[in-house]
Amino acid sequence: RAALTSVLMSAYQSLREANIAQGSEAISNAVLGSPAKVNYKVDARSIMGVTVPTVKFQSEKDLKPAYGFANTSSDLDKAFKQFTEVLELVGELAKVEGTIFQLANAVNKTQRRVNALKYVLVPKYHDAVKWVELVLEEKEREEFIRTKRIKSMLEAKQQINNT
Repeated sequence: RAALTSVLMSAYQSLREANIAQGSEAISNAVLGSPAKVNYKVDARSIMGVTVPTVKFQSEKDLKPAYGFANTSSDLDKAFKQFTEVLELVGELAKVEGTIFQLANAVNKTQRRVNALKYVLVPKYHDAVKWVELVLEEKEREEFIRTKRIKSMLEAKQQINNT
C-alpha cells in the first residue's frame, strides 16, 4: 500500500505539472483518443489447501502512449509511465490482500474448530472415559465380592462334607 500510495502521489504530481504546463484541456484532448483498456489475469492457486487469488496486470512489453508527442510535454509521458506502474501495483496489492483475506478466513475457521474440540468434544469424551472407568471399577469390586462369596461358600460346603 505504501509503494502504491507513493507511486500514485508521484503520478498525480506529474499529471498536475503537465496540466500546469499545457492546460487541462490540451491534456484531455491528448488522452481522449487513447484506447484505455486495462487487462488483469485473475487466477487461483492453493496454499496449504486454501484457494487464494493470483492477479497479474497484463500489458504489452513496451507500452507506449496513444497520443502524439508533438503537442504534449514530458510530464505527461512521465505520468503515463507512473500510472502504468500504478496499475501493476494495484494488481499486486489485490493479490496480496486477497491472499491475506482468504488465509485469515481459513485460520478463523480452523480456530473455531480447535475451540470446539478443546472446549466441547474433549471434555465430553473425558467425562465419558471417567464414567467408563467408574463402571469398570464397580464391576471389578462386584466380581471381587462375588469371588469371595463363592470361595467362602465352597469352603463352608467342604467343611460340611468333611464332618
